[in-house]
Amino acid sequence: MRLLRSRRSTLGRPLPRTRTVDVSQGATPINDFLLHLIALVNRLVGWLTRVQARHLAARAGHPEPALTLVAAEGVAVDETTATGWQIPDSHTTPPPTEDSADVAEVPQPTDDAGHTVDRVIGDEPDVVTTDVDRREPPADPEDPPVSGDAPATVGGRPLTVAEIPIAPRPDDLDTPDSSDADTSDDIDDAVPADPTHDEPATNDEPAMGSGVPEQTTPEPNDDTSVDATPDETVLAPNVVASDEDPDHPTPIVIPVMRHRRREAAGLRARLADTDTDDTAVPSLDDVTNRPTPLAGPAAAVTVTEPAATEPAATEPAATAATPPAVAPGRIRHALGLDGLRGIAVVAVAVYHFYAPAMPGGYLGVDIFFVLSGFLITSLLVRERGVTRTTSLPRFWQRRVRRILPAAVTVLVVCTAIAGLIGGDVAVALVEQFLGSLFFVNNWVQIAQSHSYFADTTPQIFMHYWSLAIEEQFYLVWPLLFIATLWVLRRLRLRTQLRVLAGVAALLASASVAAMVLLFDPNTDPSRVYFGSDTHSFGLLIGVVLALLVTAPDADARDSWPRWVGARAATIVAWTLAPAAFIALVVLLFTLPDTAPITYRGGLVSASLLTACVVHNAIRDTGPVAALLRVPVLRWLGQRSFSLYLWHWPVVVFLRQWLDTGNARSPATLPDWAIGLLAGVITLVLSDLSYRWIETPFRRRGFRGVLRGLSDSPRFPAPAAVMAACLAAVLFAGVSLGTSPDKSSLEIQLEQLAQLQQQANLVARHLPPPQPAPATPTLPSGRDITGIGDSVMLASSQALTARFPGMYIDAQVSRHYSGGEGVIESLAASRMLRKYVVLGFGTNGQAFDGQLDRILREIGPGHKIVLLVPYGPVDGIPQAARQVLQYAPRHANVYLAPWCQAAAAHPENLGPDDVHPFGPGTVMYADAVTVGLRQAVTGRRDTSITCPI
Repeated sequence: MRLLRSRRSTLGRPLPRTRTVDVSQGATPINDFLLHLIALVNRLVGWLTRVQARHLAARAGHPEPALTLVAAEGVAVDETTATGWQIPDSHTTPPPTEDSADVAEVPQPTDDAGHTVDRVIGDEPDVVTTDVDRREPPADPEDPPVSGDAPATVGGRPLTVAEIPIAPRPDDLDTPDSSDADTSDDIDDAVPADPTHDEPATNDEPAMGSGVPEQTTPEPNDDTSVDATPDETVLAPNVVASDEDPDHPTPIVIPVMRHRRREAAGLRARLADTDTDDTAVPSLDDVTNRPTPLAGPAAAVTVTEPAATEPAATEPAATAATPPAVAPGRIRHALGLDGLRGIAVVAVAVYHFYAPAMPGGYLGVDIFFVLSGFLITSLLVRERGVTRTTSLPRFWQRRVRRILPAAVTVLVVCTAIAGLIGGDVAVALVEQFLGSLFFVNNWVQIAQSHSYFADTTPQIFMHYWSLAIEEQFYLVWPLLFIATLWVLRRLRLRTQLRVLAGVAALLASASVAAMVLLFDPNTDPSRVYFGSDTHSFGLLIGVVLALLVTAPDADARDSWPRWVGARAATIVAWTLAPAAFIALVVLLFTLPDTAPITYRGGLVSASLLTACVVHNAIRDTGPVAALLRVPVLRWLGQRSFSLYLWHWPVVVFLRQWLDTGNARSPATLPDWAIGLLAGVITLVLSDLSYRWIETPFRRRGFRGVLRGLSDSPRFPAPAAVMAACLAAVLFAGVSLGTSPDKSSLEIQLEQLAQLQQQANLVARHLPPPQPAPATPTLPSGRDITGIGDSVMLASSQALTARFPGMYIDAQVSRHYSGGEGVIESLAASRMLRKYVVLGFGTNGQAFDGQLDRILREIGPGHKIVLLVPYGPVDGIPQAARQVLQYAPRHANVYLAPWCQAAAAHPENLGPDDVHPFGPGTVMYADAVTVGLRQAVTGRRDTSITCPI
């Protein structure tokens, strides 16, 4: 390591000579002993000096001094004094010579009489500012210090230099909580790594993005991930004092000792947030081993205390209107994006916990999609602008480090818990686990015809469908990005990006068109909702926004510069941005999840509104940006990934455990209490996951975490951690091996279907019915044909017990369309009896004109009973409304009040609140009896309604 020196100050005065002791080389036991001895002496002398300073300050009536370091102009002060300590000769200060060109010179401190005094190295080292912490300088060099402190003396003389800061060793930076400096984004990293270097930076090659430029002129960094208060901020204004007034330097405020660890944590977090692999993250020594020029008048290094009067509050020169310079290849951390992620994850959780309270909460996933497309593409554009290339292995490696640790942890832990609980939550775990692990969960659910909007069979990893779409996007989009830019390589980079934005817009339009064309309003919309081809327009809208607003220039002051005037930007921030935000919130509370308008413009409208809000968030202007910076929303946004992963399994487990009166836990809770408890548990698990899984793996990589597991004092028992991991994996393996293929409802329905077939075989061979009595009130079972879906199938035993000889043809997931073929077949074989009971609507309402067509197929001479369907699933209320309106218009059609009976006694329904069990099947038979009595007597019951 070399210590650089400036031979003369810019004022032409020679600088005093110093002796430099470099102890960073040749580590021996003697050197180690000397290092420990010197450190011990430093601590003792520093403590004594502080005690004396406090005593003098108390006698003079001054507050505790804030340490201020004033450096000579043009002097390069080495920041890593932990490995290269400068011990000046306090007796001789010969002028510099040509032979000392490689030695940094620091002026000797003097007392009031101008005599040179000994320098004493202080106790605990403070954090010396680097370019990461720099702010814009004030306009006038003679302005007061930014912190409001003015140079002062104690007892008429300057303080000794006992508190001259020494950069901490990396071991000293292992603070209990370094996650506060997080700059992560939704499912993405907000701060990319140096895309040009795979090896740690050296003194001769500064790490890109570390905030230390190659030249001596400092360049402020954009990292705002640490919210420092005024007394904690490290400031190093790049100001050169004028020749006319060299005695008023601009100070560099060093944080007081009690804030050392917090500042050290911030520095370490910024260094660890580089997007390099775990073997190429620049160490703290690599960064602090570079000299940082401190500008100021030629004066001795002194430590001063503030004046007795209250300092006037001053604002830093760099404001939100003028974003600080951003390092090449990096993007600015926009605080508002954290808040937007917080709103999105809260919307999704509320939708899953209390769906009626926020029917459009599922749009939170589309908000995530727009954010992911925007941030990922911004990183690609910034890297391309700096390096003129894109490193696919590094890009995919960062995505794996960002997503895989937390996602796999939730998979393993929840699989193990599902096996322990048993029941329906353990159904089809193998397909769920493998589909989620390889990020094809959405296509697995499509292949198995699962519904996102029905709760018939709860799947604990159903929510992984969105991660699957994002990971597929991360795999395909960088390839398309590189291929398109290669085809357009003869054009300017900005032109290439504009053309690529047009390509992305065309792809987004194609995805919207596919959703509109494939959507069928009469069937479950899960296919178009789960599909990567039909639901990728949100990601592509974020891509278009990033390509249009991201600056590819390596020397850009901001990753997202403003392209319009300040006045126009302010008008937009106070008019269009609030309108877009309000419209998005309205959709969250009003847009149904299965309505046709949702898939014919609703989802794409929400994505476009989200893009407007994202643009306002990165501009950081106006009321919406201020709302998104609320600390609670930012806290939730930083943990949004873990919140999304944990919230759905937690609520499924609690509903299985508490809502159904599990034998091992007989206590039950209402739905609102289960949702509240699920929210609390989710917050706790998410915070733990964010601190101990997400953040360490993202910053250190897999090998770094494994190495730190045994070395870090935070893990006094790494064996216990490893044992817990192995136990979770073993339990998960057992759960996968014993997972049933079908839920209890599916098994029961299959058994009922077999019994129904046997009963139908017997009914075919029964003798013709006897003539009916003169005034019948109910028909015989041999006069009744029942055709329906799984609800009728679940009640088939109660129906045959009530009406012996009744012919029933019911099937799981049957719609009106499936019943048409059965009706046509029975009518053709003359097996369709006088009274026909139709039990449909659970799987959607009839198509336009379909009920009329069914009546024509049944033919004249028959009386028809339509059951009014019930279920808290979107689509069933519409089907119930349809039959309520249809029956009164036809003389031979009557209603069976199943909806009223089920709504009055929901405790007799199964876990899905749709299918009857036990006493519920008797209720279903009672409803059919009411309908048949009307058909026999010809008197309609006009009081039949449906409360849902």
